[in-house]
Amino acid sequence: MLPETVSRLPRLTAELPRLKLAQLPTPLEEARRLSEALGGPRILFKRDDLTGVALGGNKVRKLEFVIGRAVAEGADALVVCGGFQSNLARIAAAVGNRLGLEVVLVLGGEPGEPRLPVGNLLLDRLYGVTVHTIDTSPRWEFGTAVDDVAADLRRRGKRPFVVPLGGSGPEGMAGYVFATEELLAQLEELKLRPSRLYVAVGSGGTYSGLLLGALNQGAPYQVVGISVSRNREYLLEHIPLAAMAAAASLGLARWPSSAEICVDDRYIGAGYGVITEGCRNAISIVARTEGVLLDPVYSGKAMHGLIEHIQTSQISSDESIIFLHTGGWPALFAYDAAALGVGCSADE
Repeated sequence: MLPETVSRLPRLTAELPRLKLAQLPTPLEEARRLSEALGGPRILFKRDDLTGVALGGNKVRKLEFVIGRAVAEGADALVVCGGFQSNLARIAAAVGNRLGLEVVLVLGGEPGEPRLPVGNLLLDRLYGVTVHTIDTSPRWEFGTAVDDVAADLRRRGKRPFVVPLGGSGPEGMAGYVFATEELLAQLEELKLRPSRLYVAVGSGGTYSGLLLGALNQGAPYQVVGISVSRNREYLLEHIPLAAMAAAASLGLARWPSSAEICVDDRYIGAGYGVITEGCRNAISIVARTEGVLLDPVYSGKAMHGLIEHIQTSQISSDESIIFLHTGGWPALFAYDAAALGVGCSADE
């Protein structure tokens, strides 16, 4: 984090409870070989896969403020919900262990969806937290399961804090308002004014935080979201409302209207977590040009969107683009080799 003396966000810096968890600032790296392979534009990766806690990812920035609030309110337990391969759950489990908080995960998915201890779910088990796996259909409808877990903890004399889905409340968005300040300082040092910042959109908290950060700090770029789960109409309806509520809570002067939201939902494929051919190809090209791992759920689909926007001339070769890498690569180990397009010949 930048020193408070140069912060553009003095009220947030002074008033918002925060745990210092992440390794910051995360690098801003040129992706020269990827840019060359795509015929331009200039591409830089904001490496939020390197935030450092529990194999990193964007959820670390969110949880600095979400769990910061929980600790400030005297909580001694966390209740976290998400999918079977939830990155938020993985990182919250590790942070809870570090802080001595009891952690209960409520992980859901469609009936029949595999819930083997692989990828993030393997790490959840290694952390030794309590894990409840349930059927959720639609995927993000947990019914009373989360409230029931919190009520059970209270009956046992605990003080639980329920973490919002995706960590996407005002505190979670604050993580990416501050991340914007960090990024703008890096861009200023490089004398660079990128035209767009690309990021995956799931629950919408990271995207909303980046929008709030950009609007309130005069960022030169448009924040472009590639949806990995929800359709554009849903996001255009819900993101402005959530961002407006967060702006009011955080004391920010501006929030986005639906007209200022740029979200592309053409890369979801068959659904959340279902790998697409374009996602698979994006993971492969980034691994083979930059040695950087993307994940099949979030960053792979976001990169597919960026690549296709370049190939269809929605982005010109003389632009500069930021790709915010949200992490999540442990989920790679929940997919088999064939799904990822990786084969082995008989003599290997």
